[in-house]
Amino acid sequence: MKQPRILLFTGNGKGKSTAAFGMLARALGHGMRARVIQFVKSDDSVGEQKFFSRLDGVVWEQFGAGFLPRDPDSPGMEVHRIAARKGLDAAIAALHSPDYDFVLLDELCYALGQNLIPLDPLLEALCWVDKGKIVVMTGRNAPEALVALADTVTEMKMLKHGYEQGIPAQMGVEN
Repeated sequence: MKQPRILLFTGNGKGKSTAAFGMLARALGHGMRARVIQFVKSDDSVGEQKFFSRLDGVVWEQFGAGFLPRDPDSPGMEVHRIAARKGLDAAIAALHSPDYDFVLLDELCYALGQNLIPLDPLLEALCWVDKGKIVVMTGRNAPEALVALADTVTEMKMLKHGYEQGIPAQMGVEN
């Protein structure tokens, strides 16, 4: 039996989620059953959700409450922590469930970096992932413990971005 695979896409450059959704497409092409859990995000109009969530074999959930307050000590952060904690619970359940061959934890590292969820329960769950399961995690500023645990880590580095040239977000590129 194959060992589990744990992949991490991190860094400040564009393409972390894009790479993860490309892997999701590949997994679905092989008949795998997938669970997508998005942290922080709450917009259901983005292209990847509109496409993948309607396919058989994909269970998709977002655990976000909109834009985070700039002040991490703001009372408004509590609603974000509650949403992210529900996402963490869903992630741990998906990691242990035999119902999914592929689990994508999108913006997990961002949720960790904003102290919305604790790292230790996730690390423990990742240590017990079933053989053959594929886990893909994304987000900026991946904690060193996740980098150490993953078998494949890619850091996206931004060299240039259209935003810097005044090009706004565009359907099919950023959303």
